[in-house]
Amino acid sequence: MDQSATAEHLAKNSLQRLEKWMDANGYSGYDPHDIKGAPIFLYFLKPGHNLLIKAVRRPFFYFIDYFPRLSRKIFGIKKTTNAKGIALFAKGFLNLFKITGDPKYHGKAIECLDWLMANTSKGFENNCWGYPFDWQSGVYTPAGTPASVVTAAVGDAFWTAWKTLGDQKYLDTCSSICKFFLEDLNIDPINDDTICFSYTPLDKFHVHNANLLVAEYLIRVGSETDRKDWIATGLKASNFALIEQNEDGSLFYWAADQNFYSPNTIDQYHSGFEIRCLHGIWRHTGDSRYRKAVDDYYAFYLKNLVVQLGENDFMPKMTPRSLYPINIHSCAEAILLNSLMANENDAPRGFLDTMLPSILSRMQNADGSFAYIIRKTGNFLFTDRTPYIRWGQGWMLLALSEYLSYKNRPGK
Repeated sequence: MDQSATAEHLAKNSLQRLEKWMDANGYSGYDPHDIKGAPIFLYFLKPGHNLLIKAVRRPFFYFIDYFPRLSRKIFGIKKTTNAKGIALFAKGFLNLFKITGDPKYHGKAIECLDWLMANTSKGFENNCWGYPFDWQSGVYTPAGTPASVVTAAVGDAFWTAWKTLGDQKYLDTCSSICKFFLEDLNIDPINDDTICFSYTPLDKFHVHNANLLVAEYLIRVGSETDRKDWIATGLKASNFALIEQNEDGSLFYWAADQNFYSPNTIDQYHSGFEIRCLHGIWRHTGDSRYRKAVDDYYAFYLKNLVVQLGENDFMPKMTPRSLYPINIHSCAEAILLNSLMANENDAPRGFLDTMLPSILSRMQNADGSFAYIIRKTGNFLFTDRTPYIRWGQGWMLLALSEYLSYKNRPGK
């Protein structure tokens, strides 16, 4: 087999092994951030601590990083079912149903979609979803608080269900999600033609990937339902990314007015989200400004967030400065983004079929699940093989399904 056929074979085999693990273990599990909802970690994550508290918290976070199972046992962290993870599985199963026609994938997708409809965030008129644990990121956010990034991921699953299965109830759910974005998130005016959506109803954060996920979804669903007002609002939010895009094509995680939180942060998976959102906005509007934004950002990505380690060994970098830590979420996003871009761009075709086997060889556990992270301290490598459900299994199932969708597109 040539390299392309070998990679496709490995992807199918990897997916089968992951499915077998999922069938045995189910959809509930741990998450990298669940333990940070424990009271002591919520306290440590509050802003404004003095140097002594900051020094004391370091060994606590070191402990949970290197002893993930023991720390969850000590702090009584229970397994949960994560709406974002269920959404990733739902879309992945729908992709596989489209590729194979196998009714088992139809059944698994419906099971996930039904669970999502039965487990929306409480107290909101429109459909929305959040994380199943408390979290602290400048603002304390209780479990179940709807978040733009979670709701957008769930919305993507229902959109895929609408386009794949044609049931009107799924499009109605997409419309309800748009109403949540418009009616319940905070919307800050930047100028007459520019706005920014918040991360949750509880904050006024200006986070580019969250804002773009909302913007792209409003434009996508608005185009499908002839809601020109949704499209117009989505474009106002999209403009925020255009005016903030750096000269090299990148976007920082935080907008310029809040860049003090974690200055000039750029990483693999948030960059991937942003490029894919900009691509979706261009696809639905035909606006050449967004095509240029995609091209500039992707050129930055190829130069700074992919590394060749050997003749047949490409890997996604975590940040422009470092390959490590090798995070499974970054690996999945690299497959997702480059599978999308390979349809129209020769650049990813040269490394995608070598990067995927490199990822699988490093990150897939013997039992078929995916490890969380490979950390490097000095010359020492430590692999945390915890199979986090949303962060690893959900994202990798979706990524593998998108890679196989790319491989099976007509005319490819």
